[in-house]
Amino acid sequence: MTGVVTAEAPEEAAARFLRSLHKPAHVLVAVSGGSDSTGLLAALAERLRFSPNSDITLSAASIDHGLRAESAAETLAVASLCASLCIPHVIRRWDGEKPKNGIMAAAREARYGLLAGIAAEMSATVIVTAHTFDDQRETLAMRASRVGAGEGGMGTGIADAMLFDRRIWIARPFLRCRRNDIRAYLTTRHISWIDDPSNEDMHYERVRTRKDLVEDCVAILDDGTAVRRALAEKAADWFGRHATVHAAALCAIDRKGLDAEEAVLAYALSHLAAVFGGEPYGPGRDRMRRILDFIGEGEPGRRTAGGVVFDLRRDGLYLMRESRGIQSLELASEAAAIWDGRFRIANHSDSPIRIEAAGAKGEAIFPEGLPRGAMRRARAALPQIVSGGDDGSVAIMPYLAPFDRFLTRFDLTFANRLAAAFVRQAYALPPL
Repeated sequence: MTGVVTAEAPEEAAARFLRSLHKPAHVLVAVSGGSDSTGLLAALAERLRFSPNSDITLSAASIDHGLRAESAAETLAVASLCASLCIPHVIRRWDGEKPKNGIMAAAREARYGLLAGIAAEMSATVIVTAHTFDDQRETLAMRASRVGAGEGGMGTGIADAMLFDRRIWIARPFLRCRRNDIRAYLTTRHISWIDDPSNEDMHYERVRTRKDLVEDCVAILDDGTAVRRALAEKAADWFGRHATVHAAALCAIDRKGLDAEEAVLAYALSHLAAVFGGEPYGPGRDRMRRILDFIGEGEPGRRTAGGVVFDLRRDGLYLMRESRGIQSLELASEAAAIWDGRFRIANHSDSPIRIEAAGAKGEAIFPEGLPRGAMRRARAALPQIVSGGDDGSVAIMPYLAPFDRFLTRFDLTFANRLAAAFVRQAYALPPL
């Protein structure tokens, strides 16, 4: 945290966001009925009424998670508000069995998936959600308290824009707006909102954190975005100079690259570990610290973290998937799924297929000069069709776990460098 910025009024934030959009634009607002999302919808609608020829279309969507008896009625209340504002509105319900653990994370995944589907149906160019300054403060406080959490030890807050599932960008125009200001804005316009009782449930970490924070805060601390973006750019340059990916299974880093600035090395190795381990986050701070210390000692050897083998040799460092814990995958005809968090498998054959780790039968071809042991381990962790599937009927594509599902704007430069190394299409640029 290196400075402060001034809080924005909701109408100012809405105007700034709309000016930033690439035109023409179709904005899909995610509205739960709470004060934040209701304020976002109202502010955007009001600003567009002042600019009727702006070439911007506004729509809204509500997701009924089915977790409370009142949720269906709440989405209908949002529909009524949208009708009064002449804004098209869609409701989707999260159906199916709900997990007993991690319900909030599962609900977030479901919500974004449903919103992305709605956006595709109506050709929306961006989704907006109403994360606020209050949410940002809570997130920074929670991340600061998790000494061993993922993300390579980074302490940045909520990103202002995020690419979901390589499909659509999700923007957060209200990150500099305080909840009290949003509610005051709604009150002056005689617009009501719904208070979700889960926001007072002390079982949730965010609620407990909220209770511990000082309510009256005018200045907004720097969320670390600029520092994170600069670090990602440095790491992308480092990767281009010192790292090579072979057969989407083995990463070779030359010895000179290991002398890089520690922050750059930690950022790059953490994300590379997530990619080769098939995880959305890299090793936590403690494990990453042990890996960095191991590399710093300079003695050849191997360490494992996050399902990835860090194989240090005289000529450099080699990363590959650990052979343990790789599950098989049964895939029906015309189905697709992610295998081991590292490869997207699409079965276009007429029969089911089974995918397993290749083991000793791995046949990937590597260039001369790479360590035999590293090549053997990398081959063994590659996917292999063990039953079903005709030649050419099964598509296998590398999947970059930390970025292919959720990619923050400040990681975009590094993510695109990795995509090129894995022979993947570049990630879409944000539409603002």
